Amino acid sequence: MDAHRTNAPNSSAPRAGTAGIMVDKARPGQPHKGKVLVAVHAHLQDVPYYAGGLCAKLLLEGYTGYLVRTTNDEKYGGRTLAQNILSNEQEHVKMAAALGFKDVFDLYYRAHRMNEISPTEIRGRLILLLRMLKADTVISFRPSGPGDEDIDHDATGRAVEDACDLAASESDFQEHLEAGFGARPIDERYYFCTHSDQPFNRVVDIGPHVERKIDALVECQSQGGGVSGAELRARLAREGKRLPLLGNDDRTANREYARQFLLDEHREYGRRHNLPYAERFLYVDRRPPAKTKVDEYVSRNAVAI
Repeated sequence: MDAHRTNAPNSSAPRAGTAGIMVDKARPGQPHKGKVLVAVHAHLQDVPYYAGGLCAKLLLEGYTGYLVRTTNDEKYGGRTLAQNILSNEQEHVKMAAALGFKDVFDLYYRAHRMNEISPTEIRGRLILLLRMLKADTVISFRPSGPGDEDIDHDATGRAVEDACDLAASESDFQEHLEAGFGARPIDERYYFCTHSDQPFNRVVDIGPHVERKIDALVECQSQGGGVSGAELRARLAREGKRLPLLGNDDRTANREYARQFLLDEHREYGRRHNLPYAERFLYVDRRPPAKTKVDEYVSRNAVAI
């Protein structure tokens, strides 16, 4: 087994209905001020759907955030590949702004073909970003998450996991260090739950941030259902019908469609914990303890000479 694989997420993490699940609610002030989070996803809709509430919460609590998309999303949008790439790129910027991210990075690997790309190449680019941005916390896919058959999710998750493990190594990509981007441990990680079979140990109360999550979802119009409300409203009008839920304009229609239908799972997650809406994550904290076993042993047993 490779050394950097020994710290992989614990596959025995608790599932729904078991003990050991922490409910994370809003924290007053800005307890994370000065810290940096990097969220890495494969497609335009991934972060807003799986972690939009968490990102809005952490950014409001003081984090500076950066959003990285690994693919070019060329297969999504219903137009030519070039037009799809452009529309997804533009929507990515708008979606990130809606959640409060400072900047976005697009790696532009071809969608549905990331399994063809050298893992070492992807890992190297991500390590550079993590070091350059001085990341403290990373949000992304769990490598080989059960039930998730998206090859781009899998390739992204594996590359992110490796990059987080190796970003602290002064022996890997030494040219980064020469350029002034020092080695950096990534101690806090949140792994998306993209399928009901995936383990989780943290439930995040996103009720106070649900409007921002909706803001982000409706920017995902080339994919992700951001324009579905307007499309449904137009179809019903052609049939001589209307749905009061969708209001009288496309913006309202898209927002209320997202609230009613795209947040269905998040309402169910929240209901189990007496919350209006929730997102679920496998959270890993590798920050070293204030005192190591060696420190404790020395304090108990050291004698004067």
